[in-house]
Amino acid sequence: MKRANWILTLGVAAVSAAVSAQSARFPFVVSYGGATNATSVAHFLDAPAGKHGFVRVKGGEFVTDAGPIRFNGTNLTGPANFPKHADADKLAARLSRLGINCVRLHYMDTWYKPFMPDGTRAQGILDDDTTTQRKLSPSQLDKLDYLVAALKKAGIYVNMNLHVARMLDERDGVPAGSPWGNKTVGQFMPRLIELQKEYACDLLTHVNPYTGNAYTDEPAVAMIEISNEDPGLVQFGRSDRIRKLPRPFRDEVDRQWKEWKAKHGLAEKTTKRDYQRFLWHTEACYWRDMRNYIRKTLKARQPISGTQANANYSPRAIQKTLDYVDSHGYFHHPVGVGGGWKKPGVTNEWTVGGESLVHSMVKPSALEEKIHVLEKPFTVSEYSHPFPNPFTGEGQPLACAYGRTKGWDGVFQYSYNHYPDNFEPDAMPWCIFDCLANPAVLVHFPACSAMMVRGDLHEDRGGTAGEFIWNRDRKGKEYVAVDAEHVKLFTGYADGREIRLGGVSLAVGETATGWAVVSLVSRYATGFGGKGKASILVAASGCAGNAGSKVERVSATKVKITDRGHAPVMAEGVPCRLTLPAAPGRVRCWALGPDGMRTDMVQSAPSADGAATILRLSPECRTLWYEVSIDEAE
Repeated sequence: MKRANWILTLGVAAVSAAVSAQSARFPFVVSYGGATNATSVAHFLDAPAGKHGFVRVKGGEFVTDAGPIRFNGTNLTGPANFPKHADADKLAARLSRLGINCVRLHYMDTWYKPFMPDGTRAQGILDDDTTTQRKLSPSQLDKLDYLVAALKKAGIYVNMNLHVARMLDERDGVPAGSPWGNKTVGQFMPRLIELQKEYACDLLTHVNPYTGNAYTDEPAVAMIEISNEDPGLVQFGRSDRIRKLPRPFRDEVDRQWKEWKAKHGLAEKTTKRDYQRFLWHTEACYWRDMRNYIRKTLKARQPISGTQANANYSPRAIQKTLDYVDSHGYFHHPVGVGGGWKKPGVTNEWTVGGESLVHSMVKPSALEEKIHVLEKPFTVSEYSHPFPNPFTGEGQPLACAYGRTKGWDGVFQYSYNHYPDNFEPDAMPWCIFDCLANPAVLVHFPACSAMMVRGDLHEDRGGTAGEFIWNRDRKGKEYVAVDAEHVKLFTGYADGREIRLGGVSLAVGETATGWAVVSLVSRYATGFGGKGKASILVAASGCAGNAGSKVERVSATKVKITDRGHAPVMAEGVPCRLTLPAAPGRVRCWALGPDGMRTDMVQSAPSADGAATILRLSPECRTLWYEVSIDEAE
């Protein structure tokens, strides 16, 4: 078979389509500031975060004193957890306008090097001390404290990660040769467990001067995660990697195995099943011991999880013994050429999937119903369709829509930002996961918040309510739709079809890939016409990327970026005929600029029977979102 090989370049024709990429794309950098306007759903958030008491677990879900609570979240990674105070204030305001109500504070426990384009390290929470990795930096801690306070004020909770990547060594009494980040060995080496507890104590009992609370007693901390992506002893034992550990670590496992055998009256001749029971017991005891230390000794009041529950890290049965269960999911995680995960850089060749999830006939593991865990809240704290997948805009809406119907309690897009000194870029940054400058992702966050935070979409594990629609009638032209009273969503391939969602219908025109995402949010839950007035945010996006960026298709399902391009971000406008169930005299529509302010009025026309209004959204409007105002019916 001939190897597929084409280049997608922003600013020139991308693929064979009726609309050229040049005419359909335009600069569109979603504003980092600005006044409250139709693009804001900050009122979905009940500020300040924690005003209704601590998040806790009841009946298999998260609740506060006000009732159930769910999270439409994102991640800050590494040095991005330590912004300047002014940047923290602007960040909190922007996230609240988008309807993001929780931020996972991730990978802050050490110096950060991945995805730093110049190969340097950026400081995390540790002090700049070459003799130890046990001291927290007062100046970095001050930045983190202020960030948490700013998020809290805006109604945004935080998910506090403890161990992610700190790799202790001989300087702090840990033998040489540990796996990266002390993963796995930190679950059984006494010295490492001791130092993990020390770090948890130093961070969680620290009093934030901007809130007046220790983190253990801070209701804006929604949850605490003990150790990110930490392969457990059970998983290590299955692959026999324990035997490959350096001698000090292997000897410690052997010592504990000998003690366990003696305690359980086992002879020297044991079975493989006995050894697996020992590994299971040791891993389960580690998570329970850490949880009990945080809960009982440190007096933390928040729900606590261990690590991600899946085949790569820890058995679900072990993680279910903690307060809630978490997992991670990526639709086509980056893969190095030849296999394996390589962090994208100048010298590493890597690819990502270049197809849309909606026509993947096999559900990806991140969206499998089987990972919903009964009797405990369930979150996906990392989910992404990484760039340069052309269909990045569908990721968070699909995860929130599917997850909400299956009873998930939180979905966290990965990631908002990695970088400490550029919180307002005009171009998509080096890290392919970051969404802070990706308009195709950002403009649909309000719809995600409507589905998850406001709860417009309802739990429906049996799939009988009809609000979540996965249409597979045409192979290769599938789509997903949400038809709820106050939020509508279409993502996928319209292929000339008119999509009817209750009284709303939409007909998406041709785009560069034949694919688009369109979301509608009734901002004050008053529907989309009917007899009452309504304020509606419409977002319509296709592909997006930096000006001059080049993406090469290397196979039927894989792409790689060959040129990251430059500022500004260029977005593809989507032609769409939108019909709303309100008479034309009641309806006004405006195209909105990147700051959400009105630019041009969109012309409307009556439907054939005069009872509805037809709006024609066009790439000529040079926008990804629109404001619709509907007056009261006479």
